Amino acid sequence: MKKFIFILLSIGSISLFSCGDFQDVTFSGIENVRIISLTKQGAEAEVTAKIKNPNNVSFTIYPVDLDVVLGGMDAGKAHISGRTKIKAHSEKSYTFRIKSDFSNISMNDLPKLVSMAMSKNVKVGLKGNLKAGKLFIKKSFPVDVQESVPMSKN
Repeated sequence: MKKFIFILLSIGSISLFSCGDFQDVTFSGIENVRIISLTKQGAEAEVTAKIKNPNNVSFTIYPVDLDVVLGGMDAGKAHISGRTKIKAHSEKSYTFRIKSDFSNISMNDLPKLVSMAMSKNVKVGLKGNLKAGKLFIKKSFPVDVQESVPMSKN
């Protein structure tokens, strides 16, 4: 049993220390937002973002809740569902499925919301902590993004 624990700790230590320097992953911006459904209870959308990973290792972005601001209105929480694997040595666009609950939007704000969905661009803000990692190692990264993004009509 002691040999098994020693081997497990040795493999874990080697894999942690062999990674070398971990460079910052860069977020190049939101490329597109496609509204899948829009109701008075919430919205479901696909957000495409460009991410550059200069590191030798891939990692996974885990499901998380973020605060959403749409056109200056507090739109409640958005849940990024599913896991997304970010490949090593890549600069690629990744699509995230987001569900928002509109818990902080009043009935008076609904017409503004519908007009935003019909417009070509909308100012979107996401704030919170993104959880990413590989195997047993996970880390939180602060997210505070506000961009005017094109709306897809598909």
